[in-house]
Amino acid sequence: MHPDLRVALIDPVGCKAGMDHYDLLLLQGLQQAGVKVKLYSNFEHRGMVEVSRTFHNTGVAKWKAVLSNVLGTLQAYIDCKKGNYRWIILHVFRAGLFDLVMFSIARVMGLKICAIVHDLESLDTFSLGFVRHTVIHRLPHQRVVHNSFCRDQLLRGRTSGIPVHVIPHVNFRHVFKCYSDHPDNLQRLLENKDVTRDLPPAIAEARQEGIPLLLFFGQIKKAKGLDVLLEAIAGIDKPFKLIIAGKVRDESWQKYEDKITALNIRNTVIPVIRHISDPERDYLFAVAKAVVLPYTHIYQSGVLLMAMSFPVTVLASDLPPNAELVEHGRNGLLFKSEDRGDLQSKLAEILEGRFDFSAMNARALEDVDKRYSPEMIGGMYAAMFRGNT
Repeated sequence: MHPDLRVALIDPVGCKAGMDHYDLLLLQGLQQAGVKVKLYSNFEHRGMVEVSRTFHNTGVAKWKAVLSNVLGTLQAYIDCKKGNYRWIILHVFRAGLFDLVMFSIARVMGLKICAIVHDLESLDTFSLGFVRHTVIHRLPHQRVVHNSFCRDQLLRGRTSGIPVHVIPHVNFRHVFKCYSDHPDNLQRLLENKDVTRDLPPAIAEARQEGIPLLLFFGQIKKAKGLDVLLEAIAGIDKPFKLIIAGKVRDESWQKYEDKITALNIRNTVIPVIRHISDPERDYLFAVAKAVVLPYTHIYQSGVLLMAMSFPVTVLASDLPPNAELVEHGRNGLLFKSEDRGDLQSKLAEILEGRFDFSAMNARALEDVDKRYSPEMIGGMYAAMFRGNT
């Protein structure tokens, strides 16, 4: 045993992309496993986990955000050394030059790196192959991926010798317990005009008229398959609305605007193209008949696990990472990836009410509680660190 094991998670992304929930839940699980933890990120928090707001990269110019990411990471490293946090957890998405420099400095300073590899290759930007290889396959001391698909892809043709651990993505049940434990809170949310004030009036109008709402939620990238979804809904003649909620990442929203016009579905689509606040997210989940995730390429989906934790019915493409979570017809729904016809058919079945949504949602909650709880996952991380300290 190592009773004084200390682990810090350093995350410049934090609340900019919903990683704040992930970070806090993971560290709460580690803390319950007897590990001393600390989070360095870009938001304030009062709770079980000690949080240091080291990064000031929200609502500022891009160059200021980049500078804050660099200086904030260096400050976090120095603080970790002073506080005897030998292990640091770093997220890997792009594995670009920033990660190469920061990982290298961490090693020079004698910090041990656990890299949570979310994307094995960048889904939204170009990155140099040798940089990605160095960040993912040479610099970490331990590597974590969230499913067996990612492990197999990571190890394909690689012999770096750095261990790879499959530890699932933590669920989001704690985030939504206020609704599941107290249904009156959900009703108050639906009636809260402060929450709906900045959302398009078309959403409330559709609810009043009893028109079903479908939801595409999350950052908009090419790999998210939004174009596939738009083409699929163009052939559905039943009344419904599709809410598209999230920021565009390294793409132009105009290309989707042009497609919406070309497909003549302007009256069907309700775009909310910006950062979505947590209360707005909860409201959109609550009013949606289903969350649709038509990804064409993915390594794991936090939105999928978040929707199942709410719960709201999910229709996702049958990529292996999605299929590890979703069993079609039991705890959610799947369609053949990039198959517009199959997606259209499944959407029509949802709108016709052919599924027992209540039963599927109940099983989704049961599954995420059993397989993705912060307590269980925190214990897995603790065992990994204690076995390598």
